[in-house]
Order: sequence, then structure tokens, then C-alpha cells
Amino acid sequence: VANGGTLDKFIGDCIMAIWNAPTSLPHHERAACQSAVQMQTALMKLGETWADESVPDIRFRIGLNTSRVMVGNYGCEFRVNYTVLGDGVNLAARLEAANKEFG
Repeated sequence: VANGGTLDKFIGDCIMAIWNAPTSLPHHERAACQSAVQMQTALMKLGETWADESVPDIRFRIGLNTSRVMVGNYGCEFRVNYTVLGDGVNLAARLEAANKEFG
């Protein structure tokens, strides 16, 4: 959110965020990358603090992609969800999952 992103949803232990919607954000690609680096840096600092308290090492994976997607309110008259849909969203999810193998 600090870099202009929008928290879309929590999916299990996943956080899905989007940039460039609902409002236009120049250089949204850079903002997303900055957020990813900032999250990794924050976790490293927490890990250093937690090491003194014998907390197990925590890691997370990130999947970033930029493409044209459909964004808006989806659902039915009983339940509506603001989100993004499309191949670009699926690719970001696949990239995140691939990091399980590649780190």
C-alpha cells in the first residue's frame, strides 16, 4: 500500500495485491518491485531479531507479472468482489509457486 498498491485479498497464506487499479499509477511495475524488495528486507530484519529469541526462520515467495487484465467488481447480486482476472493473474500465481523450487 505504501507504494500505491491495493490489497486485493488474502487467499490462505497468500496476499494478493494489485497496482495501477483502481486508479492509474505511473510506473506501477517499479512500485510493485519496490514493494517486493521492501517486504523481503523487512522480513530479513525481523529474522535477525527473532534469531535471538529462537524463532524458526520464516521465508516467503513472491510472484510478479505485468499484463492487461480485467479489473472490477465481479460476482452476483448476493456477493460482489473487487478483483482482477486474466492470464496475467494466473502467470503471477505460477511464478510465485515456481519459487518453491528456485528460491
